[in-house]
Amino acid sequence: MKTAIITGGNKGLGLAQSARFLAAGYRVHVVARSDGDIAKLGDQVRLHQVDIAEDKNADYLSTVHAETGAIDVLVNNAGMHLKKPVWDVDAEEFARVIDLNVRAMFAACGRYVDLQKEQGGAIVNISSMGGLMALPSAAAYVTAKTAVVGLTRSVAVDAARFGIRCNAVCPGFIDTDMTRAVLEKDPARRDKIEARIPSGTFGLPEDVANAVFYLASDQAAYVNGVALPVDGGYAVGF
Repeated sequence: MKTAIITGGNKGLGLAQSARFLAAGYRVHVVARSDGDIAKLGDQVRLHQVDIAEDKNADYLSTVHAETGAIDVLVNNAGMHLKKPVWDVDAEEFARVIDLNVRAMFAACGRYVDLQKEQGGAIVNISSMGGLMALPSAAAYVTAKTAVVGLTRSVAVDAARFGIRCNAVCPGFIDTDMTRAVLEKDPARRDKIEARIPSGTFGLPEDVANAVFYLASDQAAYVNGVALPVDGGYAVGF
């Protein structure tokens, strides 16, 4: 049985990713600060309660590797958004965004490659359409998600010699509980966003999960270092 680790796999996009890998027969280890909505997945998921921003060496990877003998897939999904223009972001806020979105992912990629050098594997990093284009009032977030794309490309080049691929998924506007909670108070804003999406609709968490699974699978065996938009064409149609 193959093993996948999904950070932030307890809710939202991460929960859909956990469900997708479970459906494919993977043994899924979720790394998150709380159990979130993980009960929806039944008792098939192993939860590791860790704040990855505080785990400077990504020790949770060593723990899972020692238990399972191999980690076939690492999905670096955990992250945070900050809706503020650059002049309103203080140093502490910026540090938190970078710590969670970039530094923790950097450490996880390094530890994963070190552990899997003899076995190969796949890393999928969750960036954002903000890693491919500027977004208003999101300077810290865009900085972090752009760094994720650069990190992905660098790891892809360095780790290929070990049979390890590294790719990124860049979600656009996805219909999650968080998105609905924000936009239900402003339906005109949702209409405006949808009018700019070539497909005309928000995506589903499953759309992102399917892209993640594809990049992690053998079907993408010759795909390495890409930043795949899952945004209904928003980035190219904007």
